[in-house]
This record gives sequence, C-alpha cells and structure tokens, in this order.
Amino acid sequence: MSPIATPTHRQEQTTVTTAATRPPVVGTLVGESTSTEFRLAVKHEAIREQDLIAVDAELRKPDSQDMESIRVWAKVKRIERLNPLFPKESGHELADAGIGAFDTVLSLSKEMVTAVCQVLGWEPRGEHEGGKLNQLRYPAKPATEAYRPGKDDITRVVVGDLQKPDKKNRALDIAHLANRSDVDVAVDGHAVVTRHLAILAMTGSGKTWAARRLIEQLAAKHYPIVIFDPHGDYSGLGEVPRFRDRVRRYHAEFPILEQEPEDVLSVIEALAGKELADTMHTLFHRFISAVEYATDGSERRKKTTEWLADYLAKDERFRSFGVKPNLFLLADLAEAAWKAGTESDSTAKHLLEEHTGQRELCLEKKEAGYIKGSIGRIRRAAFALHRMEQMNRQMGGTTLPLPSDRTELVRYGGISIVSLAGYTSDFQATIYRLVAEGLMDARVSGQLRFPILLVLEEGHTFAPGRADTPAEQAAVEVTRQIAQEGRKFGVGMILISQRPGRLDETTLSMCNSFIIMRMVNPNDQRFVRNVIETLGEDDARLLPDLDTGEAIFSGQFISFPVLTKVKPPESRGEREEEDAFKELEAVQKAVAADASNRQRRS
Repeated sequence: MSPIATPTHRQEQTTVTTAATRPPVVGTLVGESTSTEFRLAVKHEAIREQDLIAVDAELRKPDSQDMESIRVWAKVKRIERLNPLFPKESGHELADAGIGAFDTVLSLSKEMVTAVCQVLGWEPRGEHEGGKLNQLRYPAKPATEAYRPGKDDITRVVVGDLQKPDKKNRALDIAHLANRSDVDVAVDGHAVVTRHLAILAMTGSGKTWAARRLIEQLAAKHYPIVIFDPHGDYSGLGEVPRFRDRVRRYHAEFPILEQEPEDVLSVIEALAGKELADTMHTLFHRFISAVEYATDGSERRKKTTEWLADYLAKDERFRSFGVKPNLFLLADLAEAAWKAGTESDSTAKHLLEEHTGQRELCLEKKEAGYIKGSIGRIRRAAFALHRMEQMNRQMGGTTLPLPSDRTELVRYGGISIVSLAGYTSDFQATIYRLVAEGLMDARVSGQLRFPILLVLEEGHTFAPGRADTPAEQAAVEVTRQIAQEGRKFGVGMILISQRPGRLDETTLSMCNSFIIMRMVNPNDQRFVRNVIETLGEDDARLLPDLDTGEAIFSGQFISFPVLTKVKPPESRGEREEEDAFKELEAVQKAVAADASNRQRRS
C-alpha cells in the first residue's frame, strides 16, 4: 500500500506546539502538489532559493489504518513573483508612453510570490536519532503550512548518517550552507576516498581552495595522499604546522637508469613529439645498458668522456661537462653507434664495444642508417627535459627527486606532492601515468599495504576526452582503470578541472561525488548536466551565478544536493593571486631601493 500524507489537524497542532516554540511559518501549499514537488504561497523575502523547509503531515502505516506524524522535507528550487493586477500589456503601454508605473493609479502592492519546492523525503516527527529521509509516495495536502526548521534539525538532515556514533569518524568539515552560515555541512570522507570525487569549476571560482580544504580534512585523519600539482597550488600544505613534518615535495627528475627502458622510450617520444625508428625500439634496452656501463665509476666515466670527445669531435663540450647517465649521453652513444656502423675500419666498432660493453651495438651500415633519424629526436628530448627540469626545480623550491620505488610516496598520514610545474602537458601526463600505474600495480600485487588517494589537479591533462598524443592516450587509460577498478584495491581519486567539457566522460561518470562551482561556459554546463545524474535542472541553472567559494555538493558523499559556501583552508598556494597594481607598486619600490643602494655604494 502506498504511504499517504495528509495534514495534521490545526487544532491538534496547537495543542502539541506552543506559539513560543513553533518554528516560523514561511508559506502555505497552493495549487497542485505531488510526491516530488509542491508550490508555496509565501511572503515577500520570507525564503530564498536553496533554503530547506518542512511540512508536518500524517502518514498511514503500510497494511494498517493507524496514522503516524511525519515531517516532509523540501528544498526551494525557484521563486516566482507575479502581480495579477499589473499585466504585461500595461507594462508595454507605459513603456511606449514613457511613464513610470509608480506615477499611475495602478495597484502595485498585490504581488504574489510563489516558491517551487522539491520534496527531499520524510522522517517520523519527534524522532531525531537519524537524518536519513524516506521516499515520499503520496503528496502533502494543499493548505498545509510550511515552516523553516531550526539549525539543529537542518544540520541533522544535511549530515544524515554521519551523525551516528559508528560513522562520525568519516565526517569531513568542509562548508556551511550558503543561506545559513550557522549550519555546517560535513561530507562522507569514506565516499570520497573509495568512490572518487570530481571538483569542477571555472578559473577563479575557488576549486583549488575547496580541494585544499578537503585535503586538509583527510590529512587530519592520516589518509595517505599523493597530489599531482602542475602549478604549485598545494605547496602551502607544508607550511601548516600540524602537517609540516608529513608533507614531502618531489620534483619530477627523470633518472633514466632507475626507469624501465619502455618508460624511458615513452618519455623521449612524448618530448620529441615523434616515435623513434623500429630499429631503435629493438636496440633501446641495449643503449640503456650502454649508458649504465659507460658511467659505472669515475674511472670509466673519464675514459668514456675522452673517447666521445675525440670520436664525435666535441672536445670542448665533453671536457666541460663530462658524461652523466642522462638522455644527452644516450643520444651521444646512439650517434657513436651510427658513425661506427658507417665506417669500414673495424677499429671504431672495437672501441664502441669496449666503451659500451654492448657488442650488439656494432651495427652494419644498413642498420646504422635506420637509427640516424632517431638521434636528433633523442637529443631534442634531452634538451626539452633539461630545460623543464631546471624550471621545475626553480618553481618547486625545496624538493626531493621523484623516487623510482613509487611506494615510497605512500605513508600513513603522509602527503606527497609531485611538482609538475614547468613541464609540457605531454610530459606531465607521462610522469603521472608512470607513477599512478606503479602505485596501482603495487596495490593489486599487495606490495603496497596502505590505501591511496590520488589528487589530479588540471584533471583534463591526465584524463582528456580527446587524446591527441600517445602520452595522453596512455594517461587516460590508467585513469580509467583507477576510476573503474580503484575501489576494489583501495585507490581513490579526486579529479579537479576548470574545463569539464575536455574531461574523459567515462572517467567522470565513475565519480560518485561532486563539488560543482561557478561555471559560465555553456558547453561545460551541458557536459556536466549530461554526465552527473544527481544534478537537477534547477541546480544546473545556478552555476553561472555562483559566488566565489559557493558550491553545489552532490552525490554519495552528501544526503542530497545542497548549495554551500566552502570554508577557508589553512594552507595557501605557492602563487596566490594578488592585486596586480599593488604588486606592481611593490616591485617598483624594490627596484628603486636597489638603484639607490647601488648609487650610494658607487
């Protein structure tokens, strides 16, 4: 039998609730009422959009004639204002005549304000042990009064099951209601770390602010976190006193001898923008072994330096910098192998084998010709990587080299920040793929015992909707795997993006919780509306007009979609946006002071 909701008799209400304790009435149900929506006739400015209200009613128990008192909860979707005595035809006539409405005898005081409300569910009235709402199956009766519940009741319903003793440890204090700063909004951290979360917003709306607040709350519960940070937005976490000893920042150096040859190859091709020749693919692990052999010990490095300086006629460069186990040496050894293969004298091949330890690199002329085109690509990749590493170290500040054993990134209570500043998007995608793939494999194999939360800032770099390069394709495949299977192996994900329309739809659809902030681009709005099932049309309509820091929380980490104001995080980004003109004047004062000091010294 479907549950039936009818209004409690007014006389009964007055005997139960005194005028002193009764919550303020905000309106009366009018017109058509359904189990999912109703309308309220309300006083001017009595309520606002996204407010939470309630209606008292009675519910017939299933398979019984007995009734129980219930409270029906609803959210104000939109508010409509209408003056029936001022039709639009009158407005057009006054506009044509250039007359203001207040200069006429027309009635402007008979305004009708109607609130369209979405039913959220019902709970037994008077029982406040839980906040979980039941599905209403029969509408409330018109003429019923709606009221604004108190702070404690609203908090209880918004928080839901998180108020239960066995689930309080999962609560993350993230925000308060946008219309009620006294009502805190806690979200379910378990849903965040196991079922994935997406933070979607345009630039400047507060998405990184929200992400840092969330990360700080999770870190307070000692959850292991690995952040992929393209812009230095999370460097300030290390300045928060309670996290200072738990934050480690890593720069993404690429020591080739600590990587698998296949990974080095993918990095070179990503940086060069082209694939290497098939013959180079076949011999690549030999060249990696040659780099290791040629740099094994100071004496051998010295001999390798002298041989290459003489053989490749690059004396000044090698005498100045020597040889190191990097892509530059890889390119030089490939050049030496090509050159030796084109010479008829066997002496060159003999010296090549002596200094590389790889007889297989003594190529015939035809084979040598096949690798010639790859030499320039490797060298181009070496210069690109060196330039980006320099920029990364400069922008990243005090950092550690990225460990080859990826499991070192994961520690109880630890926050590992992988700085990707200064790198191209392709290289960022490659580094992310190598690290994420290694961590996922370690969890699947049991090598890594701790669970992990991966934070992907600029998520469209790691999970693009359209992968145009091999590096992007490899990255999105790993991200999809984590999105689809990570829950089973304790690998969670927070996906953050300012361009949701560029995200991989499969990955985004696997996120079960969402923080959605201001979004103006119509394509992004449509994409989000199509992918996120829990976001209604009226909620989506709010997106272009949200203030900075305002967000719609939706999905499994919250009882129902609510409009919130995110609380400030403790940390700051490395380059928080300052007033451009104040910053200019500060620089000018510093320049003037430097000039004055130089003049005094001279």
